[in-house]
Order: sequence, then C-alpha cells, then structure tokens
Amino acid sequence: MKVRVNMMPFFERKFSSLILLLFILMPMCLRAETDPTIEIKVRQGDTLINIGRAYLNVPGNWRKVAEINRIKNTDLIFPYQILRIPVSLLKGSPVKGNVSFIKGAVAMHSEKEREWTRLQLHDSIYEGNWIRTEEESAVEITFEDGDSFFQHAQTTLNISAARKLPGAYLLFKLYLKAGRAVTKLKEATGRELRFEIDTPSSVCSVRGTVFRTSVDPEETTRSEVLSGTIDVEAMREKVNVKKGEGTLVRKDEPPMEPRELLRPPQVINVKALYKQLPLLFEFGSVEGARLYKAILAKDDGFKDIAKEETFNPSDTLTVYNLEDGSYFLQSLSIDDIGLEGVPSSASRINVRINPLPPMIETPVNNASYTTMSPLISWLRVEDAVRYSLQIAEDEHFRNISEEKNDIRSTSYAPQHLDRGKYYFRISSIAEDDYQGEWSDTLSFTIALP
Repeated sequence: MKVRVNMMPFFERKFSSLILLLFILMPMCLRAETDPTIEIKVRQGDTLINIGRAYLNVPGNWRKVAEINRIKNTDLIFPYQILRIPVSLLKGSPVKGNVSFIKGAVAMHSEKEREWTRLQLHDSIYEGNWIRTEEESAVEITFEDGDSFFQHAQTTLNISAARKLPGAYLLFKLYLKAGRAVTKLKEATGRELRFEIDTPSSVCSVRGTVFRTSVDPEETTRSEVLSGTIDVEAMREKVNVKKGEGTLVRKDEPPMEPRELLRPPQVINVKALYKQLPLLFEFGSVEGARLYKAILAKDDGFKDIAKEETFNPSDTLTVYNLEDGSYFLQSLSIDDIGLEGVPSSASRINVRINPLPPMIETPVNNASYTTMSPLISWLRVEDAVRYSLQIAEDEHFRNISEEKNDIRSTSYAPQHLDRGKYYFRISSIAEDDYQGEWSDTLSFTIALP
C-alpha cells in the first residue's frame, strides 16, 4: 500500500495512532469511491472550511471531504497532510485533451466504461481516462492550453485530473502505472499551473517544462529533467531536481539525491546516405555510461520511432530491416542506476536500399566460354525499370571493357570482348533514375579453341 503523508516530526509522534487508523481505513474508502480524486497537501494555517472555499464548487462540501478522508475532528488537520478530493466536487470545468499523434495499437477506457476501445488521431481525452500503449506504439495527448505528454510503448497511464479552475488556474494529475512518459509544459504568463505525476513509488510535482518519468516492473520510478525543475516526493522526503539532473525512487524508499545526467555519446563518421543494410553506427566513449541508447525516428521530435536499441558502449549498433526514407538519429547514455542522460542533437540520415542489386543467373563465377559473346542474365528486380552493366579486365573496374546503362531486359550479350579473363557486375535503376548498389562481382574467361 502506498503512503504519501508528509507530517512534521512533532505531529508524527503525537498522532501516529490516528494516522495508522487512517491508513487502515483508506483502502475501504478507495474501493467505495468511484469518482476520480485529486490529492492536495495541507499548508500551515489551512482549515477544511478555507480549503472548501478555495477548491470546491460548493464550499459547504468540505464536510464530504472530511468524510472521504475519515477525519473525525474536522477542526484538526495538520500541515503536510494529504487530502483526497473527488474531481466532481472541484470548482472549474474539465480541460479536454486531444490525440495529436498516434502510432500502433493504443487503447483507452473511462472510469465508467471499463472496456478498452481503440484510440484514433484527433479523438478527445478527458479526466478519468486510462490510456494504454502496446509494443511499438505511442501516443501524444495535447490539452487545450498547449501542455502535452507523450506516452511511449508498453505504458499504462491514467488522467486523474485535468481541470481549469477559476483565476486561470490549471490542474493536471497523471498516474503512471507502468512504462515511460515525457511531459512538456507550455511556458505562458497569466496562468498558475499545478501538474503532478504519481507513480507506485513517488509523486512528481512539476515546475519544469520538459521532463521524463518511467516506472519499471519493480515499480521503481526514474525522473529526468531536461528543462525547468521538478519536486520528487516519497516516504515523507522530497528532493528538488533541476535541469540536467535525475533521481530514482524505489518502492517504499525515499528519493535518491539528484545526480547529474550523463552527456550523450557522439556518433562517429555518420553518413548522409546509406545504401546497404545493415546500417552500422559507432559511438564515442562517455565516462560513467553503463549502456547507450540510440533512436531512429521519422521525425525530429522523435515521436514516430522506427528503431530504438539499447546496447553496450563497446558495441557497434547494427540496424536491420529499415525501410527506405529519411530518418533522424539521436543517442543518449544510461548510467549505473538506469537514469537516461541528456539526448544528443539529431543527425539526419537517408536510407535508400531499393532497388536491390539483381541476382545473377548466368554465368556462374569463374565460368569458361568458347564464344566471344557469352550471355549474362539475371532475375528481375522489383522497383527497377532498367539495369546498368559493367565488364572490366580487373576486379576493381579501373579498365572498363564494356558498359551499358539502359538495359531494359534481364539479359545481355557483350559484343566487344577478346580472349582473357573478365569481371562483371550489375545494378538496378529506379524510375526516378536512382541507381542502387552493385551486385557481387563475378568473373568469366573467354578461351577460344
């Protein structure tokens, strides 16, 4: 059971038995309440009455708040105490979210309708909704004010609250059950923003603009700040995490002291165009890195991810089965406790594998002929409209004996050869005149009797 009450030591000693009773009764209260709730922290001088005036649509409903939180003496609440308030009692109106990006299988269900339904681009999202991404899936939810969160693959998240309250006050509360999410908060004046992400092991109170939160199978939470600051709280202890720092929270433990995020590894000798698979990438060394992560995406915002690989720093990243197209490459370091570092700047690369080199049927390698015009044939290549053929006296093709660049069929008989050994290769040419890679080099000999 998760406990998130931050009491001063004096009150902790004096009222420990009351708090223990509250924790025992809380699961029953949670099961009884079907309405989603938010949590607020009591400040010095707060009373239930002024909390009702500040937060509730009907101020007199502070009595319901006392009942829900099992508070018998309504004149006695303490600084740092956590109060749960049903969203339906709050002032203001819900803030609608919108599916601004989606890839793969993403499902949603509301608090009332427990059946998962498939999400589509531009669908509306409301407080109380659960969102689940499957493998190789992702979704971005953008709210009316411009704040957004990006949910990575294999992540389950609940929008506990998304409300616009009087006085340009915005309230967002997410529960990250498992997986990874990146939150981006729009910088704007004239508004007050309260944004929290709960996990099974911590609470992240946000004052930053861009930060990452992840929950692993052991319910360990990792938080990394790329811009601004956040407060991470667990087991009545709180740490402030600044830009370029991260922290880790294990379940039932306080947060670790923030540490500096590692710098990214730099890709070595990246090419603008890759014409063969697999793609091979080497990276420079980063002190303290236990692992590297590389991401290939179709967009420079790294939402539409094509490949994401984690590998040892000493390894060469090998990428198979990538479609032709333009991509952005980004890398980051991972330290000994699993915190992901600052991402590198994006490198743009192009991949053009097709059309593939033809598969040669005849002649076989090192064949011998007694004719001056041996037939060279190959299999048809999809996406090829013509073929290029080179025949040379050397395997490096410095001394070209015959060259044809507009062969429309899948065979050719050379016309200008003499006795001797020859090397040949063939490439495919697409409709846009792009010439693919050469085939393997084969040889034949013309040996007249």
